[in-house]
Amino acid sequence: MHRRQAACLLTTLSSLRKAVHDVAQRHSCMRWMQNSAVGQANVITVPKRISEKIDSLRKSRGPIKWRGRVFNARPGKELISAKRKEFNYYQNQTYDKFKPPKLASDGWKHKRSCGDHFTILAFRGNPSLQDRGDSADKPTTFTSFDLNEKLLLALGNMDIKSPTKIQSAAIPSILKGRNVLCAAETGSGKTLAYLLPVLHMLLWETATHGRATQAGRPRCLVLVPGWELAQQIKFVAASLLKETSLVARYLDGSKSPKSLRHTFLTPADVVISTPGPVLNCLRQKFMTLESATHIVVDECDTMLDDSFCNTLLNILQRMHISTRSQSQTKPFEETQLILAGATMPKQAAETLKDILPEKALEIVATTHLHRIMPHVSQKFLRLHSQDKAAKILEIVTKDSRQSIPVMMFCNEVSTCNWLALFLEESNISVLRLNGDMDPEKRKGVMRSFQKGVSNVLVSTDIGSRGMDTIQVRHVVNFDFPRFMSDYIHRVGRVGRVGGSSGDHVTSFVVHKWDVDLVRKIERAVRVRDALPKVNANIKNKLVQRLVEQDDSGIFL
Repeated sequence: MHRRQAACLLTTLSSLRKAVHDVAQRHSCMRWMQNSAVGQANVITVPKRISEKIDSLRKSRGPIKWRGRVFNARPGKELISAKRKEFNYYQNQTYDKFKPPKLASDGWKHKRSCGDHFTILAFRGNPSLQDRGDSADKPTTFTSFDLNEKLLLALGNMDIKSPTKIQSAAIPSILKGRNVLCAAETGSGKTLAYLLPVLHMLLWETATHGRATQAGRPRCLVLVPGWELAQQIKFVAASLLKETSLVARYLDGSKSPKSLRHTFLTPADVVISTPGPVLNCLRQKFMTLESATHIVVDECDTMLDDSFCNTLLNILQRMHISTRSQSQTKPFEETQLILAGATMPKQAAETLKDILPEKALEIVATTHLHRIMPHVSQKFLRLHSQDKAAKILEIVTKDSRQSIPVMMFCNEVSTCNWLALFLEESNISVLRLNGDMDPEKRKGVMRSFQKGVSNVLVSTDIGSRGMDTIQVRHVVNFDFPRFMSDYIHRVGRVGRVGGSSGDHVTSFVVHKWDVDLVRKIERAVRVRDALPKVNANIKNKLVQRLVEQDDSGIFL
């Protein structure tokens, strides 16, 4: 019985082999005939099973899973590069909206995390610049605004050719006489966004109505939080007004009352200053704002916080701020209010409610406001506190050898002074900037840095707001900033319009509260969201933090 079954099986197997051989021979013959007809060799390409898998993926509209990650398409560019590669993040990677993303910085509150790091990579161009994707109705040249010819000539001499996004959006609204809150990312050209239309209107008032500025009665007031920024704006205004009869003047609060009075003995069309000296001159009647048709509050997020708010409101209450379009009022009877800043002051409407109604303030903001700059690489290093000195020396020595201008930030004046001395003792030429310095010494620091007297500047946050640091290529947060708004302003010293590519930021992460802020930054990048809790009321928040973290310390 077994022999018969075996014989049957052998016969069947032999028949199958013969049938398979015949089919293969016929298939090979047909393929040879086809290839011969077109003069091509028989080439084996992709195996059938793999080919079917590829076709299935191409037709599928669902997510693609790879190495435990989920993608909408191919991974794309790497956006976050981590020391531990499982935390790398890619352009087309997505997360479950019901599950928080895993962060490279999640374990950084443990002392064993020292030495870890991750980098938010630069992945696109400067969002402040206009590109082909912008709508066709936005002006692409300054001539489109019908500005005064002398201002256009000055722009040409300054080698400024095309408006940025915020300039294209804000200039038309300001020219219409509206009260405008102009909010855009750092280094996007906000100074020109308000100076150009205001100076144009002053020139128009003079040419059309024969209006002349009298001594002690400026027609435009520009208020800023620091005199370094005031001097910078004065320089830009003077450059724009070079071929005109208008005068821009800086009001120096460090001068004696007698010198302040002499400032207003001759007419000044535009006065630029911090709020304190202006209020002092108003009280002593060295000047009056009765003729002012324009007031600009630059760095308004800082100006509206608890540090400057009372002084600023005191000045604004002395003016008749317009509540309608300037074209709807009699000329020169009301004052146009312009606010400008790199972060949006959330309490602006509440703070200014006694000055003007909320509906009378037009908000002009860019879409990239409060977001990580996509054109600047930002590295976060988890360090032990005792390793900071060696690491900063390594970084600065490398940058100095390559003549790379670097700007370092400290949270305290004492740390700023110590770091400058430490680097000087290491034979590195250093400039220092902080609020405790003698005013006369402070005046020349930024000028010397911009001229290249030294490529290394150690500063507190006094150097982080508003100032044009177009030559800076590297920012180092020796002390990690306490607040999100500080991080935005510090990082904004690089990647500015007109600057070079390849700018980068390095941040030392040491304290527990440092890690909390780093997590918020990393998460915002991974979920493609704006940076959270960007509130510039530093003075109020600092008091709250001191209460909450009274027992906190640095890692051991």
